[in-house]
Amino acid sequence: MKNLRNEFFHRLLIDRGVKKGLRVLDVGCGLGDISIMAAELVGEAGEVVGFDISPEALAAAKKAVEEKCLSKVTFIQADIMELPKNLGVFDLIVGRRVLMYQNNAAQSIGHLLPFLSENGKMIFQESDGIAASFSSPMLPLHAKALNWIWSVVTKEGGNTHIGRQLYQEMKNAGLRISILRAEAILHTCESGSDLGWVAKMMAPRMFKHKVVRAEELEVETLELRLQEELQKSNIPFIRDMAFGICAEAGNGQDKQ
Repeated sequence: MKNLRNEFFHRLLIDRGVKKGLRVLDVGCGLGDISIMAAELVGEAGEVVGFDISPEALAAAKKAVEEKCLSKVTFIQADIMELPKNLGVFDLIVGRRVLMYQNNAAQSIGHLLPFLSENGKMIFQESDGIAASFSSPMLPLHAKALNWIWSVVTKEGGNTHIGRQLYQEMKNAGLRISILRAEAILHTCESGSDLGWVAKMMAPRMFKHKVVRAEELEVETLELRLQEELQKSNIPFIRDMAFGICAEAGNGQDKQ
């Protein structure tokens, strides 16, 4: 299926004038999707540095970058609160679904500010569990799968409402907001569903936290069953509410 979350973030970058030659820091880079997206926009004249605390995620990110033959992307293992001071400054600091796992989002943002150039921007995308309340009775399996996913996030200490709080957290960190937008990520027969893929990836954590039993999840057939449910119902499923923000140093309102 199309990666609708990637499309949302890509539009944020384009709308805020991300161009060739910029230096980008990818916060909690995970598997490297945003690092790759940024690298393709800033080109060979630019540079992307991604960091994450997971060595497994970093290994996957490095492999993905190698497959894309991108030479100006590097990754380091680091915590957002303990970044090496020799990283230098960046024109753009980006992140997706990373602030939701911070104990104090505004404080974590504050730790990134020394690495932001004088005219630099921060662009973050976060999800919000509000979409779970919009579930249709005609899509019961989708509702279950989404609930399993958000339950794991909750049990792991994640903030399931960080999307709605993103504006406030950025303001609390002393930043000036230039863009704030929210968009429902919809699953349809045409788009397909990524819930099966996400559930498969998160299955060990689901079992660990006793969110669902293996015989109920039936992970190997979940994707097919989700697609069949979409086709039978012939209605869209609200998969996620994506919140995106662009913020800059300083107070007051940005001139549009």
